[in-house]
Amino acid sequence: MKKVLSALLVVVMIGALLAACGGTGSGATASTPAASTPAASTPAPSEAPAATGGFKVASHNAVVEGNPYRTVYEDQMAEAANAAKAAGLISEYNSFVANNDPALETQQLEQSINDGYDIILVNPIAASGLDAVIDKATDAGITYVNADCIYDSDKILNVVVDQDAYAKLNSDFVIKTLGAGSKVVQFKGIEGNSATEIRSKRWTEDLAAADIEIVKAVAHNWSDPEAKQLMSEILASGLEFDGIINEESAQGIMDAIEEAGAPYPGCITSSEEIAWIRRIAKINENELVCPFIVTENPPGIGATALAVAINVRLGNELDESKMHSPTEIYYAPQWIMTYDNMAEKLDEVKDMPDSMSISSYLSVDQAKAAYFK
Repeated sequence: MKKVLSALLVVVMIGALLAACGGTGSGATASTPAASTPAASTPAPSEAPAATGGFKVASHNAVVEGNPYRTVYEDQMAEAANAAKAAGLISEYNSFVANNDPALETQQLEQSINDGYDIILVNPIAASGLDAVIDKATDAGITYVNADCIYDSDKILNVVVDQDAYAKLNSDFVIKTLGAGSKVVQFKGIEGNSATEIRSKRWTEDLAAADIEIVKAVAHNWSDPEAKQLMSEILASGLEFDGIINEESAQGIMDAIEEAGAPYPGCITSSEEIAWIRRIAKINENELVCPFIVTENPPGIGATALAVAINVRLGNELDESKMHSPTEIYYAPQWIMTYDNMAEKLDEVKDMPDSMSISSYLSVDQAKAAYFK
């Protein structure tokens, strides 16, 4: 296993392997999805010609600048690629960023196809709009793997965090903490993004079933400045709410609350940024004043996707009993922090800088053991 720069958590890696084999980690409260019935055909990438290495790899990312999650995603992808280069598995690696411009994303992908890359890894802007590019890539014999966000195509593999399991951990926490009759504000990520849509669907269904009303739903585009602005507007409006259910960018939300001198919400959910982990722990240092849950959503999923793609390119056969479906590999979140285990979790990240996120990824050999026959 590689590390997030110099400091990754072994416990997360163990959780990843358990999730890959259909078990649950010690910190998780949701089960890994059961394997689906095998389809009549396997995705086109599994039919790529076997080789021994020396692959040209292109990584395509929707955005990096200003997005801590995508920054770690990019850094870990490069780290994994360098390790694969040292092992002779990769001869060339290049990264392309579309800056949330769909036209540029398509242009960059088509250029990678034309340039003869063997493996193309994509963390897309949206879950649609790339069918023609996928057809062109797979027709050319390129191993095309979608990472982080699900893209519905039977021609490619998706290697993703189990966003439904992630969302359920958060909605279960809100329901247990606030109870029936309460009101929450929902902060989404990017409208149309598959991860955001899966989370939102789970939250909407679970909270409604528990008689908890979402009184306001906004999208902060995984941006702290946008989250701060939106939270400031909500506070200024006088809207009454009991808690916040949120994905990413909790720093911006809390900046607005504290600068307004508003009371802390009855609960807040978030993800895995080290700076946020320390901040919410500091708020609750002496007593529980703002119930919270931190759930990992590892940016290292991109590097794991690279490991899967290399195995496919090497001619290894996927084991559908270890997959969510014939085109989807899921990783269920394992690293979870609440007030109850706060001291233990803080100790686990004590050597990690604020700029990092909790994240692990599988090496080529580990991915082979986890997902292949």
